[in-house]
Amino acid sequence: MKKWLLSLCMVLALTACDNKKEETQANTDNKPVIKIGAILPLSGDLAVWGNSEKQGLILAQENLPTDFKNKYELVFEDSSNANKNIQHIAQKMINVDKVDAIITIFDPAANIVGPMATANKIIHFGQSWFPQYVTDEYNYNVYADMREEARLIADYLAHKGIKKVYLFTVNQTGFIGGTDILKHLLEEREIEYRETNFNFGQTDFRTDIVKAQSFEAEAYIIGAFAPEADILTKQLKQINGEDIIITGLDLGLNIANKHLYEGSVFGSPAIPENSFLSTYNAKYNDENYLFGATVGYVSFNAIVHAFENTQTLDKQAIASFLNKDNNIPTIYNEKIIKNGGLIYIPSKLLTIIDDKLIPFKD
Repeated sequence: MKKWLLSLCMVLALTACDNKKEETQANTDNKPVIKIGAILPLSGDLAVWGNSEKQGLILAQENLPTDFKNKYELVFEDSSNANKNIQHIAQKMINVDKVDAIITIFDPAANIVGPMATANKIIHFGQSWFPQYVTDEYNYNVYADMREEARLIADYLAHKGIKKVYLFTVNQTGFIGGTDILKHLLEEREIEYRETNFNFGQTDFRTDIVKAQSFEAEAYIIGAFAPEADILTKQLKQINGEDIIITGLDLGLNIANKHLYEGSVFGSPAIPENSFLSTYNAKYNDENYLFGATVGYVSFNAIVHAFENTQTLDKQAIASFLNKDNNIPTIYNEKIIKNGGLIYIPSKLLTIIDDKLIPFKD
């Protein structure tokens, strides 16, 4: 019995020592914790983009150097892309989670969270084609320049001698706005167009394709996400044959079934450099929907860059530094262009050859 009691005491003593050792180690690692909240559509129609951005954020966090002066935690919330949820979620992040920065995706979320970031003096990074919320040093937008993407497409069609195009545009604010820019550029190049707008979830485009045929369209411009973009493309090829010209805004980096778009040309953000691609694919084995991942990766590292290079954790000082600094970390061969609160990812013409996404060369 005495031996048993002695053994028990030794076990308890060793356990206490281990616990104390862990506490001591934890106490010596007294870095400030910076919380970065991400409000993303992780379910619903736009979940592929939201989950792609989540993957990019996690990868950025995991790739941080260990000698940084701060620790960086991620707090995720699913907006389901429902605008009514976003203000409530942002309030929770600010008042309960006590986040130091918020990342959003798409125009509605950015425009809701932007004024809240200003009022609460926290950094906000959004992804929007039309960043109306970028009004002060607390708000930033990471996106390819939609005007440049549209110009690339319009110039490509004019170079091909195309005179008539048909536009299929999903009823989403970014795509509608981008298509409006493209229409103006088509008019400048004397290219006629007709347009059909459709809702998320549509699966039958045959009536609209017949309209495009009667218009004698020579090319088709798709402003949409998968799965609608894939369904539309399949039906276009079934009715018109495989040898048709398909192009689109932001389509190249956000399609899963690349074989459907063989030879198609897109106005898109540039492809990230190989070092990012190899790391991303090694972790997720996923080359699809890369744009969401790259925006998340760039946004996270820009926030970290500001907190690491400012001598204080005062939010106004962080915001002031970020507003003036132009050395945003990049994952592209080209330098990211920063103009105040606007951070532009390079825009390129991309194409698909042998099921691979590559830069387009005429």
